[in-house]
Amino acid sequence: MPKAVNNGNLALVNGAVVWAIESAGAVSGTGEKLLFAAGYPITPVNEVTEYLSRVSKEVNAVFVQAESEIAAANMVLGAASAGIPALTVTSSPGISLMQEAISYAAGMELGGRGLVYVDVARGGPGLGNIQGAQSDFNQAVLGGGHGDYQNIVLAPASAQEMFDFVRLAFRLSYEYKIPGFILTDGYVGQLKEQYEIPDTVKPFQAIISRDVRTSIFVREGVLEEHNWKLFHRFESLKKDAALKQIASSRYRLDDPEGKAGIVLVNYGFFSRIGSGVVDRARDMGLPVGQISLKSLNPFPEEELRQIVKNYGPLYVMEGCIGQLCERVRTVVGDLGIVGTCQRPGGTLPSEKEIVTDLEYISKEIQKADYEKKLIDYRKFLGSERLFVINRGDRFNRLTLSDSSHEEEYKQGMEGKRPEPRKQESMTDKNVYYCAGCDHKHSTEALGTVFDHFKDFEVTLFSPVGCSIFLYDFFRKDRVNNVQVPHGRGPAAASASKRSKPGSLVVCYQGDGDALDIGLGELMHAAARGEKITVVLMNNGTYGMTGGQLSATTPLSQFSKTTPKGRDASSSGFPIDVSELLHKQGVTYFRRTLVGTPELNQQFTGFLTQALLHQIKGDGMSVIEVIATCTEHQRAPQEIIQAFQAAGKKLHPIALSREYTSKIMTATFPTAVGWGEDFENAEAIVRQALEARKEGGSVTVTAQKRFGHFVKTLESMGLVLKGGSSNGTHLKNMRFYLGGEGGQGVQSLADMLMKLGVTKFAYNSPWYEPEVTKARTVAAVTLSDNPYINPNPEMGEVDCLVCMTPQMYFEKKGFVKKGGLILVDGQGLDIKNGEYDFQIINVPASLIATSEVKEKRSANIVMLGVLNQVLEIAKDEVIEKIIRANIPKAAEINIQAYRLGKTYLTSGLKQDR
Repeated sequence: MPKAVNNGNLALVNGAVVWAIESAGAVSGTGEKLLFAAGYPITPVNEVTEYLSRVSKEVNAVFVQAESEIAAANMVLGAASAGIPALTVTSSPGISLMQEAISYAAGMELGGRGLVYVDVARGGPGLGNIQGAQSDFNQAVLGGGHGDYQNIVLAPASAQEMFDFVRLAFRLSYEYKIPGFILTDGYVGQLKEQYEIPDTVKPFQAIISRDVRTSIFVREGVLEEHNWKLFHRFESLKKDAALKQIASSRYRLDDPEGKAGIVLVNYGFFSRIGSGVVDRARDMGLPVGQISLKSLNPFPEEELRQIVKNYGPLYVMEGCIGQLCERVRTVVGDLGIVGTCQRPGGTLPSEKEIVTDLEYISKEIQKADYEKKLIDYRKFLGSERLFVINRGDRFNRLTLSDSSHEEEYKQGMEGKRPEPRKQESMTDKNVYYCAGCDHKHSTEALGTVFDHFKDFEVTLFSPVGCSIFLYDFFRKDRVNNVQVPHGRGPAAASASKRSKPGSLVVCYQGDGDALDIGLGELMHAAARGEKITVVLMNNGTYGMTGGQLSATTPLSQFSKTTPKGRDASSSGFPIDVSELLHKQGVTYFRRTLVGTPELNQQFTGFLTQALLHQIKGDGMSVIEVIATCTEHQRAPQEIIQAFQAAGKKLHPIALSREYTSKIMTATFPTAVGWGEDFENAEAIVRQALEARKEGGSVTVTAQKRFGHFVKTLESMGLVLKGGSSNGTHLKNMRFYLGGEGGQGVQSLADMLMKLGVTKFAYNSPWYEPEVTKARTVAAVTLSDNPYINPNPEMGEVDCLVCMTPQMYFEKKGFVKKGGLILVDGQGLDIKNGEYDFQIINVPASLIATSEVKEKRSANIVMLGVLNQVLEIAKDEVIEKIIRANIPKAAEINIQAYRLGKTYLTSGLKQDR
């Protein structure tokens, strides 16, 4: 199998791409989008957005840098609804913002071809820091969003597992219609190491449900039935063979030196530290083993109980304060845990200090009193306990194959006479909007227009508000109806359209939804020129929640939260969306009224034109309807007096319509608009259908797609090219490199990794928030041990390379007795002093500047000195790696390497 070399974050993205290729079937169209990914820059996953920007076009994926984590979380809802594998990667503050969307995804039973959220956790609470942490455990495992739901939570601890687990998360999400969730930490995300990618892919044909995608169930008892169905989904997931196979990883429990009597429990990067702890403990004769958790939800409860019964008590290691420990405690009780190591805020424990704990614990658990208690407790763990669960008579009402929406629809029709409609795309559900509400007119107009475009795939997004009820009025075999969180329709709709460019996508919103909570998503979709159509029902009030102030309530007008009228000094001015939309991004805008046959026909015409602009590939189209809310618009006194003077009846509907046509249009004139109206709509539709038929899509096999993807990785230098060297004598060697951003510390570390002198190589980097001119370090471990902790312990580093004198003074304590330090003193002559290690002062920056004429090659000068002293690899191997890693400046850097090789005198070399 080919081996790739990059950090865990990129390994995860590569795994997602492989899944996307597999799930597209054995043969697919070259124009078909394989993967949708959205993200917002956040440390420590910034390279994900950068990498996706580079690789997406090569694999026919879609990547959008979203305006926020909230937008990204909802974009993937839209893409998954379109049947495209959808991925977003963030860190701790970002995943907090995504929780509402994750809850919606669970409620919508949104599997598609897989939907995965990734949290590469860092320290908190609040902004915290950028170091890897595990304090998002509760949020991920116990559910950070609202309602009864469960996510699939996998916890990779290596680049290989990042690659493999994201593929598994996608598969499980697809099969069980549950959001996949990868929870790892910044140390694993940034850790660079080798991992295998397959030689071939195993494609299959995914089956995508056409059910309405919604999480609103308001009829009696349906939500309870739906929640129990979600529960049954998760119970079914627990039995999945592939998930059970990777649920945990055991290390030295049944060791030749004896069975474990104390078992470490951990996950993520702490399992890498734990392996080193186990090795140290075993060397000291302590009976210690480890179980590292890979599936955090479902949580391996029975396995942990069996560990206590068959081996001994648990010692919990975690990068937070007691979150994992408390979850384990609920499984094995107090007596089953004898210790815990907790490190919040991104700090890591040393192996030695944990071994000290284990020495003490090992003595204590051998005492007769404890041994008796543990024997009795093990009997208790194996005994049956009385526990009654009352789940009511709705527990098994819906099967996994039943549609919750159909149950909701059926109950909504009980005792009611269907309302036949001429629109073929609409159901016969009774319209239950308030009497006189303009939503009735606009909804039926949507049906009329959708009938006209029946040869196109139509997706209708309806966020929260009165628009949410659209899910009852459109046939799911004709219209893909998707209900998304409040205000987030434009984000989800944008992703759906980008995932399926040939479809027609409409986002139907109210003014509170679009211009209050959702203004950011609307404005950014407009700025990007997303090829979607937004229908904005502007009635100047929050109609569904009781008539509160909205972004468009006119000045001096009453609402429930402005009982004396809107005052600009306290409530601000009404927002006119036509003045905010990006006119280069919005190519068609119309504002209209509805409610009369003529006005309804005008709206239908505008909507038709908007969809024609979509077909022609123009930017966003927006139809704003100045709408009537008969329940909550209050006519001012002058309108009432005018009605009385004219002898008209003061009917609420008549007064509301007058309010809309006089007050609302005074604030939002209907004459506003821009963009072309096409004369021959039928011709445009016909031409589009003919072009689609004639152009078609050339098919390509999954294996060919995969082969192209591997070549793309090779061209980016991410696939390892093996080479022989003379360093096969090495078993373990640790390097610690440090300097400032821009000095090539990470580049030097990567090249050391790729030498191929040991079976395994690791680069664990760390950098300050602003890398340029700030500190950056890399711990490189070359080893034949796959379980070695890639972070160095104090006093155990073989060679420290310091690009600045500051790094020497900060990091010299890491060097072992008899170790080596290379330091660029930058004018300072660094002395050994009382320390038992050798220092070689290397003026790398001066050599690079004066002789190579390139200061940035100082790191390669250091590489030359390093290999001259330690003889790690043959020169031709290193020069080949330089050419592969720095192709545009290869010759300059090879010169720098050779200067470094000849810098030392033979005497200095012999001293080593």
